[in-house]
Amino acid sequence: MGLLDKANDASSKPANKTVAKAVAKAKPVAKAKAVAKAKPAAKVISNEVMPAAVAANAKPLKAKREKTASAGLPDSFEIASPNARRIAWFTNFVVNLGPIFAFLFSVAILDAFTTIFAIVALAALIFNLVVIPIMSGRTLGNFISRTKNIRSNSTKPNFLHALLVNSTGIFALAGVIFLMIFAGKMFTETGSAQIVASVWSVLGLIFIVLYFVNSSMKRSSDMRQGLYDSIFGAYLVKHVPAEGEVSTGFIGKLENMSSYGDRYTKRQEEKLAKKATKNIADASDVQPSEVAAKKAETADDPKTAKKAVKKTAKKATKKAD
Repeated sequence: MGLLDKANDASSKPANKTVAKAVAKAKPVAKAKAVAKAKPAAKVISNEVMPAAVAANAKPLKAKREKTASAGLPDSFEIASPNARRIAWFTNFVVNLGPIFAFLFSVAILDAFTTIFAIVALAALIFNLVVIPIMSGRTLGNFISRTKNIRSNSTKPNFLHALLVNSTGIFALAGVIFLMIFAGKMFTETGSAQIVASVWSVLGLIFIVLYFVNSSMKRSSDMRQGLYDSIFGAYLVKHVPAEGEVSTGFIGKLENMSSYGDRYTKRQEEKLAKKATKNIADASDVQPSEVAAKKAETADDPKTAKKAVKKTAKKATKKAD
């Protein structure tokens, strides 16, 4: 019996090992199939769940500001008159270039007080081209002439606009000085000195050309826009304070300077009115005598007399205009 039992045990062990190996081989296959079947389900879940989670955690997008294109002069503003432009130009010319001419005069003629004039000239430029435009968007010329620069959206342009617009004359003067000093050295010097002289001469020529380009664009523009006005989309308009707008302090004192411009404008209007009245009076005085002379000359021919009278009347009307 013992031998038979041992034989049965020996025959049963290989079978058990074979079964175990089969089970071991079958487990990975079953596991792989189960995973393969499980993956689409997980993918479907992720597709359904993730968008909701992303939407919940997503930050709201900021609305982009729409850029307003230049659409021309707003209807509530009026282009500055030629007289106001002359007042603004003359004032800025005196403030900006007056001290500079005084400095050049002290250097070339007096040979004294050069430091004082240089400080005054620099202070005037900084005050009129930088300080006041940053504070109010205007210059002394704008205050006296009651004008200001605006963009198409009724806002004041960047202070660089005032700096460039009111410094074209200064740049042109600097360009003339550069050419006077360095133009001759381009042909007499050699090496690095010639290069430096050429650079300053070209820069001076550019400043002069920019001045004439700016002036030409102003003359040809219906809105009297120069080079820098076109670049910044700015217009020089009449300054009319808004309802309830009251300027105080330093800006209020500058606003009071507009009385000088008002008096000048009033005198100019009175001169034009007197001139127009005088022209009308001259035309009315001359017309009857000329008509009588023509009638006497052409008394024999009525048709010619009528033509002469009409012709004389037209001349008198044109002269009155």
